[in-house]
Amino acid sequence: MAVVSRCSRAATAATTANATTATTCAYLIRSLSPFSSSSSTFDPQNDLNNRNKPAVLGTLKRESKGRNVQWVFLGCPGVGKGTYASRLSNLLGVPHIATGDLVRDELASSGPLSSQLKEIVTQGKLVSDEIIIDLLSKRLEAGEAKGESGFILDGFPRTVRQA
Repeated sequence: MAVVSRCSRAATAATTANATTATTCAYLIRSLSPFSSSSSTFDPQNDLNNRNKPAVLGTLKRESKGRNVQWVFLGCPGVGKGTYASRLSNLLGVPHIATGDLVRDELASSGPLSSQLKEIVTQGKLVSDEIIIDLLSKRLEAGEAKGESGFILDGFPRTVRQA
């Protein structure tokens, strides 16, 4: 339930993203968390190009320290969501959670969903919303138990139902 509410807030924010960000077809939305010290969006072109400048690094690390960082990357296939999410994950020190990686990890394990996932993947079908939400919920709960200070989602939500 927490996953759905966090992501629906981010999806709502995505509909109001400014035109400049919208034209890149890769949206990065900072969640509307009460822990957020700023409601501004992150401009991947500007901030990642300047990532080696101490002022940018210091500001981002200072903003993320001690707060629950929640970011969601949305966009068309191949626009660099995974690349930006990975870079931002390293910069802020929070985990980059990609739903594709969660599915691959579950397939490689002998978990309760692995046999069901193997059947779906071998048939070339899309993984259901319920399975994706279940995998993501487990990952977020495990991260919370380990004391992770937030997350960056990549590949979720993909459908209106997931949002």
